[in-house]
Amino acid sequence: MPAGSIAAEAPLERRRPGRPKGRSVVADRAQLLAAAMRSITTNGPLVTMEDIAAEADVSKPILYRTVGDKAALVTALSEFLVDRIDVAVRGATISATDGRSGFEMAVRGYLGAVDADRNIYLFVNASDQSTEQLRRLVDRSAQQLLELFTAARAQAGLDYAAARTWAYAVIGAFQTVTTMWLGDEYCDLDTVAKNLTHLLWPGVAAAGDPD
Repeated sequence: MPAGSIAAEAPLERRRPGRPKGRSVVADRAQLLAAAMRSITTNGPLVTMEDIAAEADVSKPILYRTVGDKAALVTALSEFLVDRIDVAVRGATISATDGRSGFEMAVRGYLGAVDADRNIYLFVNASDQSTEQLRRLVDRSAQQLLELFTAARAQAGLDYAAARTWAYAVIGAFQTVTTMWLGDEYCDLDTVAKNLTHLLWPGVAAAGDPD
């Protein structure tokens, strides 16, 4: 499970940078990030900065000057994914009637969002991230789960510290399972969601039980 968020419509952007007659290339950050997502989505997570510059029809210096290096690109795309996952999870859990169903719906929402942008997810997770960057992104993702665990805290006496620990643990499980699942698709999305829920929810629900 990421410097600024990308608007949700960015992947649909098709207007390429241009060079007005007698003037320099016109290329804004949003256009170049959209080109990066197109290139990664089409060609896979192993694309290079050269590939992205070619997709955007600009030189590498322009790409680096406007977006930054690969680490900056990973940061921007990670933020984009966190935003997408947040929207998907909130939408998926809106009709939940209890803690467990809400948890399983959240798992499905997470997996669905990642599956829709699988190459971008793999590109981001194949890249090195600084400890501080990773911590910030995990904290953002954890807020969704902390909200979902509110019901569990009420039912099982789960305090905030325990809920936060479980949120981080679940994010780690999601990331590992999702990466392996995307790698060979050993089963369908529904099966992964059910398996994760079966594995993780009992522990979350019982985390406040001292026995």
